[in-house]
Amino acid sequence: MKFKKIYIEITNICNLNCSFCSKTKRQRKEMTLEEFSIILQRINNYTDYIYLHVKGEPLIHKDLDKVLSLTKKYNKKVCITTNGVFLKDKLNILNNYDNIYQINISLHSENNKENYLEDILYSIDKLKYPYISLRFWTLDKGLMDNKTKKYLDTIKDKYQIDEIKNNIKLKDKIYLSLDDKFEWPDITNNNNTDGYCLGGKSHIAILSDGTVIICCLDGEGHSNLGNIYNTTLKEIIESNKYKNTINNFQNRKCYLDICKHCTYKDRFKK
Repeated sequence: MKFKKIYIEITNICNLNCSFCSKTKRQRKEMTLEEFSIILQRINNYTDYIYLHVKGEPLIHKDLDKVLSLTKKYNKKVCITTNGVFLKDKLNILNNYDNIYQINISLHSENNKENYLEDILYSIDKLKYPYISLRFWTLDKGLMDNKTKKYLDTIKDKYQIDEIKNNIKLKDKIYLSLDDKFEWPDITNNNNTDGYCLGGKSHIAILSDGTVIICCLDGEGHSNLGNIYNTTLKEIIESNKYKNTINNFQNRKCYLDICKHCTYKDRFKK
């Protein structure tokens, strides 16, 4: 079995405190290089693509260069989602690794950095290898706030685009992604429904403490399938908990409580 991608949360610490992002109650944790190396060994045969985030800002990891070096050693294609605040500062490191496949930049982040968008656009011009996705994922039923409109006008001018729309190609390897704000799953919310999801089928995620979870939105680890440091991934995907989760999804049922309380699965309705 191979997953399309596996998320690895190299840190759950973030430099920002955006209102749309759920606040983790977990202990602040930056994954060590030894821990990251163990994970790469144990997932090596299960995916070609790793995403260096669940919660947290991956570019603030103190050993980012060495983390990326390990991904190169294990021949993994890397995707990074970042708020972009430190993108310009990390250009020299990022440009050393041709296995960085894609960088997603959350331009909807709430920050007060001076010349933020200008620095992002400068950095994009300097990046050598990856695809770039400029994300605005906090729209309200397609409606945009003034800051978003201003940013999009700047992007239109820079790339000489007549019309802004989702998934438009701005330039070779540079794309724009527009989406409405989603609700992070929470076992305390009122939603309690069945449905279908790709969690566990196309991807799984590993939190900074090694907890394996069913999808990248379970930022609190409620789905806890086991810990990668003391069990193998083979044992995890052969467990009854994992199999029951996948089999129930095939019948549009939710086995895990966190899945019942997740509204993101509504996007997979036929």
